[in-house]
Amino acid sequence: MVNNTNLAIKTQSLTKQYGQALAVNGLNLAIEAGQFYGLLGPNGAGKSTTIHMLTTMTAATSGDAWIAGQKIADDP
Repeated sequence: MVNNTNLAIKTQSLTKQYGQALAVNGLNLAIEAGQFYGLLGPNGAGKSTTIHMLTTMTAATSGDAWIAGQKIADDP
């Protein structure tokens, strides 16, 4: 079970679209503090785009993301 007060990273319907191409489509994550995860997938799966959105290097087309409880769109 996920404890929403102890989340290091949370995304809700995070999406990035380049023209007609969807790089990331509706990503939902809930990663608690102290946990370790990896992003695995083939070329073009959206791994780098996801990291770029979480670090505000790339703006999401839609959806939201929080790092340590701070909405990244409000406080990059």
